[in-house]
Amino acid sequence: MLARLAAFLLGLVAGAMLLTAVGVAPFWQTLPPLAFRGWFALHAWRIGRLMRPLGAAAVLVAGVAWIGARRSSDGRSIWRGITARAALGVLLVTLVVNEPANELFARPGALTDAATTALLVGWVRWHWVRVGLGVVAFYAALRAL
Repeated sequence: MLARLAAFLLGLVAGAMLLTAVGVAPFWQTLPPLAFRGWFALHAWRIGRLMRPLGAAAVLVAGVAWIGARRSSDGRSIWRGITARAALGVLLVTLVVNEPANELFARPGALTDAATTALLVGWVRWHWVRVGLGVVAFYAALRAL
């Protein structure tokens, strides 16, 4: 049951991150830095309100499913381990790179226009790392079923 829930949650996380990468982030990059920071301060919390609990639940369930299957000899434990590690990778990139940038984007006066542009470029690059890890986690979770 946990493996199915992990696959479901990771599918949602990977899909939402992919949507952000191909739809939302390119929109952000078309905005002038001041307009982007204004948009971000007003609206980014909506994304976080969904993604924070969804991502946390996916990592937690994937980890518990892996721990529960570690004694199994049917080969699924390997896939569950890959699932848990890739999901943890998403969480680490989020906490170390993307969330600190999000806080700066939303804080009035924290960034110049040049700093905003440079930070957004880095944010997008690291977001694609998260997308890749999320897709790997989702694929591995499906293989574990």
